[in-house]
Amino acid sequence: MGIFFDTINGKQTNRAPVMTKIWLDLAAKLTGKAPLPLFSDSAAAAETVVEAAIRTENDCSRLFLFAPRQIEVTEQGAFHVRNGRVIGKVDARGGCATLLSDPADLDLSDPATAIHYNIYKCREPLMPTVADVQRLRIPTPAEYEAVFGKTVEACQQRAAGRLDLAGDCNSGTLAFCVAMNGMSKALMDIYDEPELLHAMMERGIDLSIQTAKFLISKGIRILRYNDSAANMNVISPDCWREFIKPHITRFCKEVHAFCPEARIYCHICGGVMPILRDLVETGLDCIAPLDPLGGNSIEEIRRVTEDSVMLMGGMNTLSFLNRTPEQVEEEARACILAGRKNNGRFAVGSGCAMPPNATAESILALARASRALADG
Repeated sequence: MGIFFDTINGKQTNRAPVMTKIWLDLAAKLTGKAPLPLFSDSAAAAETVVEAAIRTENDCSRLFLFAPRQIEVTEQGAFHVRNGRVIGKVDARGGCATLLSDPADLDLSDPATAIHYNIYKCREPLMPTVADVQRLRIPTPAEYEAVFGKTVEACQQRAAGRLDLAGDCNSGTLAFCVAMNGMSKALMDIYDEPELLHAMMERGIDLSIQTAKFLISKGIRILRYNDSAANMNVISPDCWREFIKPHITRFCKEVHAFCPEARIYCHICGGVMPILRDLVETGLDCIAPLDPLGGNSIEEIRRVTEDSVMLMGGMNTLSFLNRTPEQVEEEARACILAGRKNNGRFAVGSGCAMPPNATAESILALARASRALADG
């Protein structure tokens, strides 16, 4: 394990680790690969994200379990094909999701589909009832291994001695509900169908826990739990405490009981200032990504949490588009000084997913800032 794992474990390190949030589109650009072929090669996609993090001198990379897909490209775009039939168009210029024409084509009994359900989108709700929730079959350890075992091993081999890996456990809470039923229904269900929302979150957390256990069995000790939708720019603190907190708490409790060495960070886009103490109480080891665009302040977050958890992120995501590498470096220095104040545990990184047009030079500025501060 490297400097990121040491930092999250409370060891004194000579500099702040770097972790930006590189998605597949930017990873392809940084490594000089065509993105479309990666959509149909889940192993190559995962390795490309790791390679991009290495080339931009990150100290930790997200490890994604991309769902295998058969993709066919025509003049009209990229299409997801299953059993010789097109089931939807692929968003080749955004999140890489398959926009299903028919919700019946979301096969939740398929282990690869269940593990990475959020690459599927549909204009209609995919889980409108509790009975639909129960259709989601939690994959067995053997099924995880058969689909993703070699991918994890290849990424570990590529990362060895270069950076740590954070295995993606996806979401079981609001982001899971949004992926399945869309933002409008997920939010309205808070008031209209709270029983459905809780049932979805129970099942979603079951899946996230099983994913965590698989990753741990492969030697991964840093885990990413995502709930990008459950921020204070979208829902109220009271709603968060009622619907989100108990489920994330269960995730942390069960994962830590399964492997006390595992360390969990939660990615919540947008504002988190009103729920900082609640996040600590869930059992998380790290709070991220602290985007200032969501109203977050590293100084205030550190004051409230003290050093009970590691903090990560802090960089204005748009800085990687709108500022020079020198300006990005200066911003990173300020983030690091605030985050490491009084020997606080901190990793500097982007406040959310990196813009696809970000340059390698702007990302490398974070490593330069970290090393410059270490050198005094």
